[in-house]
Amino acid sequence: MKTFSSFIDTLIPDRFKVTFEVETKVRGAIYVQLVFGSLLLAVGLFFWFKYHLWHELLLNGLAGTVTIAFIFALKRFDRFENYINLLLSIGYIDLAAFIIKTGGIYADAPFWFALLLAINIFYTSTRQSIFWIIMVTLFLGSLFVLEVNGLDLGFQPAPYVKKATTLLSFYVVLITIAFSFSKISKKKTSFHLETIAKHKRLLKQRDDLMSIIAHDLKSPARRIEGLLSVFDTQNLTKDQKDILKRIKQTALEGKELIDDLLVATSYQANVKIEPVVLNQLVRELRSGFLPLASKKEIRIITRGLRPKMTLETSSYQLRRILDNLLSNAIKFSPPGSRVEIICTQNAQNTSIAIQDQGPGFTPADEEKMFQMFQKLSAQPTGGESSTGLGLSIIKNLTELLHGQIKYVTQPGKGATFTLVLPNTFVGQTPSAT
Repeated sequence: MKTFSSFIDTLIPDRFKVTFEVETKVRGAIYVQLVFGSLLLAVGLFFWFKYHLWHELLLNGLAGTVTIAFIFALKRFDRFENYINLLLSIGYIDLAAFIIKTGGIYADAPFWFALLLAINIFYTSTRQSIFWIIMVTLFLGSLFVLEVNGLDLGFQPAPYVKKATTLLSFYVVLITIAFSFSKISKKKTSFHLETIAKHKRLLKQRDDLMSIIAHDLKSPARRIEGLLSVFDTQNLTKDQKDILKRIKQTALEGKELIDDLLVATSYQANVKIEPVVLNQLVRELRSGFLPLASKKEIRIITRGLRPKMTLETSSYQLRRILDNLLSNAIKFSPPGSRVEIICTQNAQNTSIAIQDQGPGFTPADEEKMFQMFQKLSAQPTGGESSTGLGLSIIKNLTELLHGQIKYVTQPGKGATFTLVLPNTFVGQTPSAT
């Protein structure tokens, strides 16, 4: 069995082994061709030995030989669908000639059309399938009308043994195809489950490793801050004070990067669903960003807030989302502009939009908008650092809270990010990792 499987592997070109789905389809088609071709050869030989019917041996034997030999032409095709289309086209033409040769629509071969159409539907495009369904219907319909109106194709009643053999062949082929498709489906399901399990293990290992690294990196950052605090800045020159300030800022940025890494890799931790007063949360965030915004003469304006505007969600995760959105809006907005926080609420959802007057996003930016470590075209307007993690964190946390993050942007005219969350958190709280 392994030798046979290895032989089949040699028949499948490497370009058809790129994905599991394509490879299993190709493998299934080869198995069907081998069984189908062998069966046709066997039928032809049976009628030749039993009844000395040379035309049966010629037609069935030729069809079987072509079906099997065609497998070796697979490597000449760039697309598997083209290979199947050509093979089926030969089959349709051969069947049409066989039906006319052996007695018209009342012969015992038209059911093979149904078999070819089933293969057509499974392996090829909808357009190809519809084309051949129409062609087969027109052929059989025209033949039927002609026979009803007196066309005589020399039809002779087939012997019982021939009918039984044909019927048996039909069921053998159907069972073979059904078994092949079943094996493909089981292998596909098994492969997907193994892939998912493998990805989960790798993600868990990645998260554990990132947590360890980030935790260990925090200690040097804290020690740097501690050492800087012992300096007596009174006796330092202006340049020395500037250097200490830069060192402290660098240590702070490193600590913020570590915090972002921890959130990006372990964002499911600390999930606690509770009633959140939006008015209070937004005002606290605004107050925290006012000093940074003032340095760039940026005004932070809130709209739509009402005292009793509440929702059921995680306060910590929501704060992280809004913190990143507001930080980005200020970071990329030009001095003297404004950032608006617009809150609306209906019976089902709460929406929080943060609108800036920055450079906006280009079409190239939008393709990688929420991917990790992707720095976009916009540059911070005040020399701030950017890790490329903020939007990916926002995306992950939003999905965690069963919400949506939407954006509207136009290059050179700013961007508006809108967070939409359900007023009531429905479903189980994700487990911490």
